[in-house]
Amino acid sequence: MKTQGVVLTLAVRDAERSLAFYRDAVGFEEATLAMGLVCLELPGMTIFLAEHEAFTKYSREAKRTPLLPVPATDAILSCAVASVSELDQVLSAIADSAGKAFEAHEIEHVSGRLQYIGTFADPDGHLWQLVCNLENSQG
Repeated sequence: MKTQGVVLTLAVRDAERSLAFYRDAVGFEEATLAMGLVCLELPGMTIFLAEHEAFTKYSREAKRTPLLPVPATDAILSCAVASVSELDQVLSAIADSAGKAFEAHEIEHVSGRLQYIGTFADPDGHLWQLVCNLENSQG
């Protein structure tokens, strides 16, 4: 699998407090708050800090129908992939392994982009999401 970037999303209690902490105390001067997410750019990785309520709308912990059929969690690792077929191949391989693959879904990202997302749990239950932006997909 060839990734096009790695993203770690963590649930936080207060996005503005987290922004102030990482910007002012830790020294991430370029930290931003947009669409309810704090964004921290690192070499080869992006970390998003999402308020718990917004974060859980993607999981079964949500009080309404979740966007994705995945277990409740406080952290998700994500990788962008180039194509739907690559994403489906990885999920198929995981289904035949010690991990657990969840059914892939199309969702509309908060930015308005349509995405195809496949989620899997590794043998220890850590969640990963493979994300394919459909307007940029190569098949």
